[in-house]
Formats: sequence, structure tokens, C-alpha cells
Amino acid sequence: MEKLIEVVLSLLPMTVVIVVGFGLLGFLNRRLVRKSKELAGEGTFQRQIVLTFLALFFVITIIVTAPLKENTQGNLISLFGIAVTGVIALSSATLASNAMAGLMLRAVRNFKRGDYIRCGDFLGRVTERGLFHTEIQNERSDLITLPNLHLATNPVTVIRPSGTFVSCALSLGYDLQHDEIENLLIEAAGHAGLLEAFVRIRSLGDFSVTYEVSGQLDDTKKFLSSKSALHRAVLDNLHRAGVEIVSPTFMNQRQIKDSRAFIPEVTVAAAADPARDHGPDSVVFDKADQVEKVEDLRSRLAALDKEIAELEAQLKAAEGDEAEKIQGTVLLRQRIRERLVERIADIEKKVQE
Repeated sequence: MEKLIEVVLSLLPMTVVIVVGFGLLGFLNRRLVRKSKELAGEGTFQRQIVLTFLALFFVITIIVTAPLKENTQGNLISLFGIAVTGVIALSSATLASNAMAGLMLRAVRNFKRGDYIRCGDFLGRVTERGLFHTEIQNERSDLITLPNLHLATNPVTVIRPSGTFVSCALSLGYDLQHDEIENLLIEAAGHAGLLEAFVRIRSLGDFSVTYEVSGQLDDTKKFLSSKSALHRAVLDNLHRAGVEIVSPTFMNQRQIKDSRAFIPEVTVAAAADPARDHGPDSVVFDKADQVEKVEDLRSRLAALDKEIAELEAQLKAAEGDEAEKIQGTVLLRQRIRERLVERIADIEKKVQE
């Protein structure tokens, strides 16, 4: 009887740890599942991280509280560590790699829940971000689960919530005047609700000219529908103007005059307008321009800090009116520095939007 009591008492700490561990894991799982539903997918990552590390902690605690000799406990902990290391090594292409990729994506923060992203052939809005996977919803409302390793090893295009450019490319014949086509395409982009529309001539092919019309879309939630609207507006506008849109391989025999040249009839020579092709760059690369401006302001801030430090060194050695003059200059430079810091913070905030 005494031995039985002794065995029960020796097993009591481990039993308490097991009961408390399973109870706490079950309780936390229910709470975190409820929280993940409230956060619409954001809590999944936290739940997986917390439960994984908590389970590892309880396994080690069970080994420590088990009625075993110290050498045996040490060997079991070492074996457990080797087992965990082996699992990480053997599953480096699956679970462990996806977990590491999930942590990396969280650290990089290149996209967040609700953003439009494109990775390879997949395009959709992010609905859930977990430790091992990221879930997106495509244009057909289907949910697609992408392993985090796939997102970490492939280029990911993030459509910025503050606005993006929607474009449409098409090929037209050489017998059409490009100025008229550009005006029709810009007008079509306006009908589709796009701003800052512009047209680029992408290539001069053997049988046709490739045009691309682009316009800025403010509400990226309408990204997919706006592309369809732009294509529809281009079709309607060109058809109303009597412009044929056919494939370069389309064959249609027509009787033409021997003297007919396949170039458009130009009544008034159009003046060259370099801004038409280069003007949109300031809109397309607005974030790059802002980042460049921040770097310039930081360079000015560093030079100003150096100047203030030199003035403060001179102030220590100056006396009388000279010291008062230097003190006034220091105060003026400090006010300029405060304005520079505020301006940098404002631009950085716009860059992050």
C-alpha cells in the first residue's frame, strides 16, 4: 500500500501537468478560434503560433516532472530536441519551410489582409494569413490556399489600396492615324471612369501597330470590373468611330487602287508632344518619387545636424554678443530641423498608405 501511495505521489506532478496542459490547450484553442472568426482570418496565425509553442513547452514540462532519474530526463530532453531538429530538417520543404516563410512574410509586411495580390497565375484578395498558408479569394469568389513557401519564393505583385493603373492593349492597322486612335482610346478610358489616361505605342509589328491605353483607378475594390469596363469602352468608342479591330492574321480580299498607299490620310501635321509619352511617369512612379524625396530630406537633415553640432561647439568658446548671435542661429537651425522631421514623417506616412 505504501509503495502504491508512493507511486501515485510520484506520478501526481506529471498527471497535474498533463491535465492542466490538455485543459489549457483546449481552452486556448476555443478562445483563439473565436478570436480568429472575429478578426476574419488574422487570428489564425496567432492561434497556430501560440498552440505550437505551448504544446512544445508542455511536452518538456511533462518530461521534467516525470518520476525519472536526472540522467534519464536529460537524455529524454536531448532526444526530444534531436527529434524536433530532425523533423525541421526532414520537412524543410513542407511544414518547416512554410512556417519559416510565414514568419518571413510577417516580417516583410509587403501585403495585408484585404489587399489584391498576384503571384504567378493566381490573382485575388487576401482573406486569411496563417503560419503555413495564405488564403485568397479570386474573381469567381473561390477560396484558394497558397503555401507560404510559394509566396516567399515567387514574385508577389501587390495592388496598392491607394490606387493602381488599369490598361488595355490592342493591335490596329497602319492605315489608321495614331493621333486619332490615341484620342479615341483616351476618351474610352474616361468613359470607363479612369483618371490620368494616357496611350503608349508598344510596338510596330509586321502587320499592325500595338497600342496600350492606361488610366488610374482610385477605388481598387473595383479592379476586376474596371478592366472589363475599359475593354468595353474601347470596343464601343472605336466601333462608333468606324475603326475596325481585327486580328493581324485576318484575311479579307478587297479591290483597291494601284496607287493606294497604306498610310493614314493626314490633313494637318500634328506637333510633337514629348510630355504625352513621358508625363505619366510622375504618376506611375509616385511612390518612388516620394521615397527619393525622403532620402533627399534625410541628407539635408544630416547636414543640418552636423551644422548644429559645429555651432554648439563654437557657442561653448564664444562670449558676449558673439555667443548671443550663435545662440540665435542655433535656435533657427533647430526650428528648421523640426520642420524637416515633420515633413519626412508626413511623406513616410503617405508612402505607407
